[in-house]
This record gives sequence, structure tokens and C-alpha cells, in this order.
Amino acid sequence: MSRFNSNSLKKVPGIEQTCRLFAHLPDVYLVVKDVEGRFIKHNRALLDWLKVNDEKVLIGKTDFDIHPRDQAEAYRREDRRVMETREPLVDLVHPVTGGDGAMTWFQVIKEPLFDKRGQVAGVVGMMRDYRRAGLAIAPYLEMQRVFDYINDHFQREIAVKDLASLVDLSTSQFQRRFRKLFNTSPASYINHVRIQTACRLLTSSTDTISQIANKTGFYDHSHFSKVFKAQTGVSPTIYRRQYQ
Repeated sequence: MSRFNSNSLKKVPGIEQTCRLFAHLPDVYLVVKDVEGRFIKHNRALLDWLKVNDEKVLIGKTDFDIHPRDQAEAYRREDRRVMETREPLVDLVHPVTGGDGAMTWFQVIKEPLFDKRGQVAGVVGMMRDYRRAGLAIAPYLEMQRVFDYINDHFQREIAVKDLASLVDLSTSQFQRRFRKLFNTSPASYINHVRIQTACRLLTSSTDTISQIANKTGFYDHSHFSKVFKAQTGVSPTIYRRQYQ
């Protein structure tokens, strides 16, 4: 891994001016990363959303230092794709965990950064809360009641038919609509919320694995461990050892 250089921005033409522009957009979150995925610039709005007071705290950190591992791995895959293809990714929609532990769905755009020699120097990401993004992502707004319900009730069994009734759709219509909008099933999203909560409990509490499984809505220790490993790549015990 290359040594972190806090002056990396100087190699990217025009990026300083762009960052200053984003300082005046409170509902748009900006992050600039180097080729290793380390933060080298961000705007005040992102700090406020992450509940970070010192603007220097994030510099040199990566998504793995801030977000649950499954989210961080997904963001890193996107960043690599942008740098390898040298093409932007636009109209991405995915959940991001804020400083208060709550998840919010964001509209995301990622662009490759090039230095003065035309070599890829990193990635700039722009995020906007989908609730503020207007008509461009209006279809997602209808699912807000669903997200709220899942976030409030993920500790117990959630029936897809109950979620469908929240948006006045049949179960089959709801499942098709949800998958089309978010490229995942309702059941997978529910497990995603549960696993994210489990990640926080594993690193911030002394609860046993079984207790965490119970608190996050899984049937038992075995079921929890199976789903956890499928989403994160490691067992709950290994995750706790690595990140606690």
C-alpha cells in the first residue's frame, strides 16, 4: 500500500475549487478518496451527517473505519470499478449508515479523478438524501413507510404481505417493485438491516452471540451465524475479534 499523502488534491486540476463549491450545498455530501480508498477531502455536510466535529478526523481513514463492513466492501467495489473503467457510476441508490446509527437511502454519483498526467488519482463521490433529491428519484419515496417500519420492527418477524399493505400493493406487486428499485428482495434488505445492527453490537457490547442473534430478529445462533457470514464473509466471532 502506498504512503498516505495529504497533499494528493494538489495533483488533481480543479478539485480544490470543486470542494469549495460543495461547501455551500448543505444537502449534498461530498467525499474525495485517493486510489487506496482513503479520504483526502470532504465537505461540512458530510461531517455533520456522520456526527464528526473535527474535520481532520476523517482524513486518511477509509470506509472500513466508518461504515459496517458489508457497506464498506460494497463502496470499495464501486470505487475500484470507477477507477478501472475510468467511467462514472451515476444514479446509484443504496443505504448509508450515519453517525447516529440510522440508515438513509442515498442517490450516489461517483466520478474518477485524474492527475495532471491523465492517470487515475482517486474517486470523488457525491451523495444526496433521496428524500431531498426531488422528482429524479420520486419512485423511491413511496417506500419510506416500508423503510421506517423495517427499522422499527426488524427485531421480530416481518411478513412481506404487511410491508406490501403499507404501500397499497399486493405481495407480488410489492416484491417486483422493491427489487426493481433497489436490486434486492425485501427479505434480503431486512436481513441487511439486522446484520448492520449486529455489527454494531458485536463491536460495542459484551452481549453473547446468541443474545445478539435474539436482539436482531434471528431464530437462533446458527441461523444468525449463517446469514452473518454470507453477508460479511466472516463469522460473528471473527468479526468481533477483528473490529472490536
